[in-house]
Amino acid sequence: MRLPEGRESCLMSGLMSEEILWFYEGGGERRGPVGAAALVALYQRGEIAATTLVWRDGLDDWIAFSASGLAPAATAGSGPPPVPLLAPATPPPVPAGFLFQARAVSLRPDFRPSINACHGRAWDLLKTRFWPFVGCFALVTLILGVAYQFYVPAFFLMFPLLGGLYWYILRAARGETVQFEMLFEGFRRQFGPLAIANLIVSGIGIGMFLVIAVVFGLAAAAIGAGTSLFESDDPLVIAGLVGGGLFALFVMMIPLMVLGVVANFAILLILDGEVKAGEALSLGWAATKPHLFQLLFFMIVNGFLSFAGMLALYFGVFITGAWASIALVYLYEDAFGDGKRTV
Repeated sequence: MRLPEGRESCLMSGLMSEEILWFYEGGGERRGPVGAAALVALYQRGEIAATTLVWRDGLDDWIAFSASGLAPAATAGSGPPPVPLLAPATPPPVPAGFLFQARAVSLRPDFRPSINACHGRAWDLLKTRFWPFVGCFALVTLILGVAYQFYVPAFFLMFPLLGGLYWYILRAARGETVQFEMLFEGFRRQFGPLAIANLIVSGIGIGMFLVIAVVFGLAAAAIGAGTSLFESDDPLVIAGLVGGGLFALFVMMIPLMVLGVVANFAILLILDGEVKAGEALSLGWAATKPHLFQLLFFMIVNGFLSFAGMLALYFGVFITGAWASIALVYLYEDAFGDGKRTV
């Protein structure tokens, strides 16, 4: 949409006396108001594009930045001079077609997982919106707990629910506006791919668990066959059996923890980039495979946080769980983010 004939020159001359504030669209939401100089600066820094919708008082509807009359100043390398700002008017709603634009996602070649950095940033962000984050995590946990009572719904509801929680956190981590209804973003948008990924991961997880159970059972039977180890009263023997069994169980759980890392990447890839379920899982594995040991330790730390929260009168699990969830989102940003918007 272009400005009516003659309006561009009137606009630029008007800017020299007093400046009308501008609004612009970002992530499907209205941003601003900002002055013309600030809007030009956003364009020059690459934070908005020529096609980004903008609006000022006096326009009937949103127009592209390239048609705003400010583009020549942006191309010249300097914005209009500072002038007094008028009180902002109320712009119309951002057109529905721009409510969300998927981001092109790809694995960053410099991705190196950092447990300290992710959990440190997560704690800093948690402190800025402590009760909203804790409340959102508690609500999602409660809904999932109810869903698991019926078994079957959990196979396709878990990812959409976790996706909404992660989306809420991701928007906050990027310094964008967050609203409570974002917790249900996984149902409003991309429910199909999330449910499919949920079923795939659940199927793989069940298969892994059955293999682990069979191997663990056979190993226990082999150790006890023809011996009296399990009937021994020797404390050292009992401690060895218990310790060995726990260690073996931990080793066998490693594939499930790896699957959990891949799944968390996939959930955010589906929502952030509207990637198909299979491609999201493939990208998640590509990010996980080169850093297996670091990411396994990352999941162990998250598990320890949850366990510590349960010891703190159980309510603490909502705090430590929120902390761990935010850390997972920062891990995604380090792997697939653009490196610009994360705070």
